[in-house]
Amino acid sequence: MSRYAINRAAWSERDKDEYEDLLAEICNATTDTSERLDLFEDKLTDAVQAQRTWALHVSRACRRAGLGKEIVRFEDRNRALVSYDGQLLSVPRRQGRKVKVAGEVTYQRELIVVWSWDEIAEKREEVIKATRSYTVKVQQYDRLLALRVLAPAAKSPAEAAELLGLDLDEYLGKSEAA
Repeated sequence: MSRYAINRAAWSERDKDEYEDLLAEICNATTDTSERLDLFEDKLTDAVQAQRTWALHVSRACRRAGLGKEIVRFEDRNRALVSYDGQLLSVPRRQGRKVKVAGEVTYQRELIVVWSWDEIAEKREEVIKATRSYTVKVQQYDRLLALRVLAPAAKSPAEAAELLGLDLDEYLGKSEAA
């Protein structure tokens, strides 16, 4: 595990329960992301002030993740041009990759042109796997949108499934060939 990740395994059951309860409270309070973040920030600040172990871990991890995003944002401004599909596109010159430091997996950003062939091939496989997860999401959207055709009067997939007498989870899980 990265030395910057939240090590929930080290938390007591009470800490785990408190944190899960906090997340449930925040998610049940509103669906507005901005409001959720405000609520999370306030509750996390209170828990840090109360010296709750889980809150200190979460606060540090979130702060580090945000700081890391700022570093990436800064480094991504340094771009390289790449020809793709008849277009000239720009991509970041520095990219992140997994490395082992003292036996621990971590990430570092470097100029991709100095990576070894094996490191570039490994990164390529990582990106292909990420692309597959987007393909799965597109499939989910396509299956949900198909319900619009089957029940044009419905205002949502849930309403369409109800009108059609379908179990939405079963419908989404069925192979299209079935």
